[in-house]
Amino acid sequence: MSGAGAAGIDPVKAVASGVYVVTLGPAPSASYDGGRPGYKATRPKPGDRFDRTRARVHKYSRFLRDRQDNVLDRVGDPHVLYRMTTALDGFAARLDSAQVKQLRSMPGVDLVERSVKQHVAAARMRPLSPVVGAGRDSSAFLGLSGPTGVWARHGGPHHAGRGVVVGVVDTGIWPENPSFAGNPLGPSGRTPDLPGFHGKCDTGQQWTTRDCTHKIVSARYFVKGFGAGRIASSDYLSPRDGIGHGTHVASVAAGDFGTGVRIDGQRFGSISGMAPAARIAVYKACWTAPDPDGDGCTTADVAAAIDRAVRDGVDVLNLSVSGSQNPTDTIARAFLNAAAAGVFVSTAAGNGGPEPGTVEHLAPWVTTVGASTFHRYQGALRLGDGSQYVGAMVSDQTVPSTGLVLGSAVPAPGHSVEQARVCEIGALDAEQAQGQIVVCDRGVVARVDKSTAVARAGGAGMVLVNTTPDSTNADVHAVPTVHLDATAGAAVKAYLAAHPDDATASLDPTGSAPQQVPTIADFSARGGDGAASTGRGSVLKPDLTAPGVSVLGAVSPAADSERLWDLASGTSTSAAHIAGLAAFVAGLHPDWSSAEIKSAMMTTAFDLEANAGPFAEGAGHVDPTRFLDPGLVFDSGPAAWRDFLTGATRARQLNLPSVTVSGLLGTTTVVRRVTNVAATTETYTVTTSGLDGVDVQVRPRTLTLAPGETHRVRIRLTATPNTPADHYTKGWLTWTGLSHQVRVPVAVGAAQVRAPSLMRSLGMSGTLTVEGRSGNGVPVDLTSTGMVPANPTGLSLVPGAFDPSNPTSDADTFETSVQVPTGSDLVRVELSSHNVGDDLDAYLYRGGRPVAADTSTGSSATLTVAAPEPGRYTLYVHAQSAGNHSTTTAQLYTWVLADQGGTSLDLTPDTVGDVPGGSFDYTVSWQGLDPTQRWLGEIRYGDSSRHTLLEIY
Repeated sequence: MSGAGAAGIDPVKAVASGVYVVTLGPAPSASYDGGRPGYKATRPKPGDRFDRTRARVHKYSRFLRDRQDNVLDRVGDPHVLYRMTTALDGFAARLDSAQVKQLRSMPGVDLVERSVKQHVAAARMRPLSPVVGAGRDSSAFLGLSGPTGVWARHGGPHHAGRGVVVGVVDTGIWPENPSFAGNPLGPSGRTPDLPGFHGKCDTGQQWTTRDCTHKIVSARYFVKGFGAGRIASSDYLSPRDGIGHGTHVASVAAGDFGTGVRIDGQRFGSISGMAPAARIAVYKACWTAPDPDGDGCTTADVAAAIDRAVRDGVDVLNLSVSGSQNPTDTIARAFLNAAAAGVFVSTAAGNGGPEPGTVEHLAPWVTTVGASTFHRYQGALRLGDGSQYVGAMVSDQTVPSTGLVLGSAVPAPGHSVEQARVCEIGALDAEQAQGQIVVCDRGVVARVDKSTAVARAGGAGMVLVNTTPDSTNADVHAVPTVHLDATAGAAVKAYLAAHPDDATASLDPTGSAPQQVPTIADFSARGGDGAASTGRGSVLKPDLTAPGVSVLGAVSPAADSERLWDLASGTSTSAAHIAGLAAFVAGLHPDWSSAEIKSAMMTTAFDLEANAGPFAEGAGHVDPTRFLDPGLVFDSGPAAWRDFLTGATRARQLNLPSVTVSGLLGTTTVVRRVTNVAATTETYTVTTSGLDGVDVQVRPRTLTLAPGETHRVRIRLTATPNTPADHYTKGWLTWTGLSHQVRVPVAVGAAQVRAPSLMRSLGMSGTLTVEGRSGNGVPVDLTSTGMVPANPTGLSLVPGAFDPSNPTSDADTFETSVQVPTGSDLVRVELSSHNVGDDLDAYLYRGGRPVAADTSTGSSATLTVAAPEPGRYTLYVHAQSAGNHSTTTAQLYTWVLADQGGTSLDLTPDTVGDVPGGSFDYTVSWQGLDPTQRWLGEIRYGDSSRHTLLEIY
């Protein structure tokens, strides 16, 4: 959830007044293993559900609250929104900047993060609309349903997920939908067949305790972070879903089996959730605002919802909400403790694809899910000249040959050609559009609203055309509609231009063209160039894919033209599939940890068509026909996760069912532990595929494991001159036994070099030796920007308040301009106070938007922006507090390094690094610098991103 905060400042560094979530050091009750005198372990045993009613949990929770009281008292007892003791030890409170700074400096406080707003991970939030055509029920595609399906082989659909509770943190639920049919709970409000589960049915707007059933076993809502006064009148201050997103997610994960679907009179067959016998616990933390830009889910509300869900005793948690790329933020920490308590966590990868580096939710203990297609709705447009174009079409209604017109050619009086081109509602002239098929350009207006405009103008059908490369979308439209790609759209417009008076067309819902499925959805978020960097090494994300394109599910009729069902797309629906499938697995293997379930899904996954690579699809597409019997699993647990959280363990050392090594220098060895979860002894032999340019040695190559036995495997990776530098080579390790095949994705990228990022020296003339190591052994040419001077600027500031969203200069804030010419290589700012007790912050803005900030507690601050956009920047230096309780004084230095120029540096030798992993050194010399100034230069290593800054003073 740590996306851009107020004014774009990283929430874990923000200091402006607002709502913050504060995480303290002691393990919360979900993951506490004991060790504190007088307090027994509260973490549940493997296979058990967390039960908050145990006396030891009560006692330990009281201890945590007492510690929280002490912390709150020390910062002046701010207004508290939530207290958390289960998935987090902490609280959400309204804090001013001084309290934020004080808390960050206090021992025992692990994280102070500003509460920011994220959005549900659907292609659209309102109105709910899909992205690409797909099949009607994904359970059949996944091999679950049918007389020979996986459900039938394991007790049938009415046993799939029995006894398992799926917690859904989202926009709520529409309980009257047939997908959630269930008997009333009875006077106790409890389900006796869920021992240890202690949910509750909140009451609120259009929601009573009668809305909870044996299917919806708990329903709560969290709005204090968002603000009850900020929700739209169309939403409900209760667990009731005013948007439809949470309802859709819940039905995909655990909707009832074989629910018949009809939309606008058209039959769509029946649908089922992935674990139709599982129960649903609702935690509404996402809200609609009067302005759609204000919709979303705040960190405070989501954290409180996760904490409550784990405290209630859910077995699976789904969060189909966008998030951060910080694996140690508040939400990631909450999920760590949830997973430690045995809760499987499924998260959406995000919808930022196909751009690299867009994947979210990078924590290794969660399962991050990308979106794939599985079967496409199709239909054809036939033009009067006989040509045919196949696109996305949901309607089963044929439109016989009739006139074809451009929307832009039939504008209604009082409306512009542009409005008619995109088919705004009311922009089409009814006299000219009546009975015609209208061509509408994509964009500006919601896709389904365009067909509404055509219907209101009396049109017989619509052709929706992309104007640029984009997806084609299977929507439920107001008139029969075919959605065409940009190439086909251009051909249709060319036909219209050639037949201005007699153009005709028809729509055929039986028209089709060969389509490969499953393929990765364009919108599905990708890892970076190979993997997503976490600051503690790289993690392969997403972990795997599941159906996420035009998935049928339940929705809120209040937000969907009174429909009970609709198609939706996004990694939100993919995550819901995995959450439901995890519930299915957990019902059959209650002794498996969350990490083992994740491993089973990943190691049995299969390649998508038109393989997009592991940084789009992770381990591949989930395969329920295999994941219940994976053979070997890679287990992990909270001790290793906490070491990763603190930086004591790097990502590559975690026992994950994937291997990612970035910045390889020569040779490294990665260790994995495999456990046989099959019923018989089996011998496995490992093979390697792909990984071009890397020498891979696995020991042992053959291993024999008895049931339950674990063995260490050492994977030795050696860079060669053919190993990509600053990029990744991909491949697989596959362990093959007599009955099982276990496949693990591997990504390896070598560093071109490793060298110091900053070196300092005294003296206006001198020589310095720089030491480094080669990555892949390819020689690297050294170049330099030369040395650039900075004159010191003296500052004297009186501490006061500063608002990063509306920065101004006054007695407590200094403001100056920084001009960055085209071709600049780097901007650097250094600030040093004369009193170590001072607290100074620095903010750099461009065009009114923050670019960088250093708000750490201390008397110095540093900002570095590589490859800056040219233009005028504004630098603000703010005094938060003074060590002498009066005034801060400091020196400010600012440099802008150009690609060339400055006082030259002598680099000897000027080429380094010709042995993979080998050490090198070179000397850098300078002379005749002005002693009244401080100097900065940059040494670059070939075309790599690595550099060494040299500061002389």
